[in-house]
Amino acid sequence: MSNLASLRDEHAQLIAIVRRLGAMIAKDSPPPSLELGILRRELTSTLIRHLKAEDWILYPRLLDSPDPVIAETALRFNQEMGGLAAAFMNYVEKWGSIAIEKDWPGYCRETAAIAEVLTQRITRENQDLYPLIEKLDRAA
Repeated sequence: MSNLASLRDEHAQLIAIVRRLGAMIAKDSPPPSLELGILRRELTSTLIRHLKAEDWILYPRLLDSPDPVIAETALRFNQEMGGLAAAFMNYVEKWGSIAIEKDWPGYCRETAAIAEVLTQRITRENQDLYPLIEKLDRAA
């Protein structure tokens, strides 16, 4: 599987995880802590693995492009992603199992918000960023 295909596959995995998490937070009370914890760890590990792959594989190639539109687009996305990664890590640190049990509605609100931001980001990358790698591949 090519690097881009792998990144797209991870996007699909992340969307599936976010949907499963969305179904959990749609309930009035928290699911069993173990069940929620497994899903939260799956989201965190998949997202971190994906961000590292983008940082090591995708962005260096796009940022080094001789095409200024590609390089500028990659720079903008890269700068925006740092904010999302930091926000996600703050969210993970804030919402441990005890905090979730104490404030299920708060956890649900913040989870829905971070899920929306992540979903929008994946959509934008699929539509705007990943085609740039395809363009570079065709030009090579």
